[in-house]
Amino acid sequence: MKLDIGLHKQLRAELRARGVSLNQIAVEIDRSPALVTAVCQGRCKSHLAQSAIARHLERPPEEIWPDRYGKEETA
Repeated sequence: MKLDIGLHKQLRAELRARGVSLNQIAVEIDRSPALVTAVCQGRCKSHLAQSAIARHLERPPEEIWPDRYGKEETA
Protein backbone atom coordinates (compact mmCIF):
# COMPACT_ATOMS: atom_id res chain seq x y z
CA MET A 1 0.00 0.00 0.00
CA LYS A 2 1.14 3.49 -0.79
CA LEU A 3 1.07 6.14 1.91
CA ASP A 4 -0.96 9.16 0.76
CA ILE A 5 -0.80 11.90 3.38
CA GLY A 6 -2.38 14.41 0.99
CA LEU A 7 -5.50 12.29 0.60
CA HIS A 8 -5.53 11.66 4.35
CA LYS A 9 -5.51 15.40 5.09
CA GLN A 10 -8.20 16.01 2.48
CA LEU A 11 -10.48 13.29 3.85
CA ARG A 12 -10.00 14.47 7.44
CA ALA A 13 -10.87 18.03 6.41
CA GLU A 14 -13.99 16.88 4.55
CA LEU A 15 -15.07 14.77 7.51
CA ARG A 16 -14.36 17.59 9.96
CA ALA A 17 -16.52 19.93 7.84
CA ARG A 18 -19.34 17.41 8.32
CA GLY A 19 -18.72 17.24 12.07
CA VAL A 20 -17.21 13.75 12.00
CA SER A 21 -13.79 12.55 13.16
CA LEU A 22 -11.85 9.39 12.37
CA ASN A 23 -12.16 8.45 16.05
CA GLN A 24 -15.95 8.69 15.83
CA ILE A 25 -15.91 6.41 12.79
CA ALA A 26 -13.71 3.95 14.69
CA VAL A 27 -16.22 3.82 17.55
CA GLU A 28 -19.10 3.50 15.09
CA ILE A 29 -17.58 0.43 13.39
CA ASP A 30 -16.02 -1.00 16.58
CA ARG A 31 -12.47 -0.84 15.26
CA SER A 32 -9.37 0.93 16.56
CA PRO A 33 -8.74 4.55 15.66
CA ALA A 34 -5.30 3.43 14.43
CA LEU A 35 -6.92 1.14 11.85
CA VAL A 36 -9.25 3.85 10.55
CA THR A 37 -6.33 6.30 10.34
CA ALA A 38 -4.18 3.72 8.53
CA VAL A 39 -6.96 3.10 6.01
CA CYS A 40 -7.40 6.84 5.47
CA GLN A 41 -3.63 7.22 4.94
CA GLY A 42 -3.54 4.37 2.45
CA ARG A 43 -1.37 2.11 4.63
CA CYS A 44 -3.90 -0.74 4.69
CA LYS A 45 -7.31 -1.80 3.42
CA SER A 46 -10.48 -2.41 5.38
CA HIS A 47 -13.77 -2.64 3.53
CA LEU A 48 -15.62 -1.77 6.73
CA ALA A 49 -13.56 1.36 7.43
CA GLN A 50 -13.52 2.46 3.78
CA SER A 51 -17.29 2.08 3.57
CA ALA A 52 -17.86 4.04 6.78
CA ILE A 53 -15.61 6.90 5.69
CA ALA A 54 -17.25 6.99 2.27
CA ARG A 55 -20.75 6.89 3.78
CA HIS A 56 -20.00 9.96 5.90
CA LEU A 57 -18.64 11.74 2.82
CA GLU A 58 -21.65 10.64 0.75
CA ARG A 59 -19.33 9.26 -1.93
CA PRO A 60 -18.67 5.71 -3.10
CA PRO A 61 -15.43 4.17 -1.79
CA GLU A 62 -14.41 3.49 -5.41
CA GLU A 63 -14.34 7.24 -6.02
CA ILE A 64 -12.15 7.95 -2.99
CA TRP A 65 -9.73 5.01 -3.47
CA PRO A 66 -9.97 4.02 -7.16
CA ASP A 67 -6.70 2.06 -7.00
CA ARG A 68 -8.18 -0.26 -4.35
CA TYR A 69 -11.05 -1.37 -6.54
CA GLY A 70 -10.09 -3.28 -9.67
CA LYS A 71 -12.22 -3.10 -12.75
CA GLU A 72 -14.17 -6.25 -13.41
CA GLU A 73 -12.75 -8.09 -16.34
CA THR A 74 -15.09 -9.37 -18.97
CA ALA A 75 -14.29 -12.58 -20.81
